[in-house]
Amino acid sequence: MENRWRLKKTVLPQHTDHAGVLWHGSYLNFLEEGRIDALDQVGYSYPKLSERGFEIPVVSIQLRYKISFIHGEKVLLASQFKLENKIRLTCNTLFLKSNGDIGAKAIIGLVVVRKTNESIKLVRELPVEIKNILLKLEEGPKV
Repeated sequence: MENRWRLKKTVLPQHTDHAGVLWHGSYLNFLEEGRIDALDQVGYSYPKLSERGFEIPVVSIQLRYKISFIHGEKVLLASQFKLENKIRLTCNTLFLKSNGDIGAKAIIGLVVVRKTNESIKLVRELPVEIKNILLKLEEGPKV
């Protein structure tokens, strides 16, 4: 768990369904916030990436729910990144309860694309700067 990026969240009313349980769509919002926060921690904001014409869209999601989170509960997202096939970034995230139990597991597949006014194209050869950012994500936080 040492090389995992961490993000602490509190389940608010806006995150829950009518029963006060963390709504399935909120998990996706938390996952995105965790990825953006990790980028910030390596010193490269997502807006800066976008200004350079790059985006990192989600291309696949696998989310397994194990134990519900309820309104007011604390959630710890523990994420680990892996650069695969030179162009695919995988983010494995655990949603942890305060006692350490796993509430959910997610595997997110991402790619880097170049966005212009005319098109969006998969980047098959990552620029050194972008590759270094992804490798820093893979290394995990400096403790």
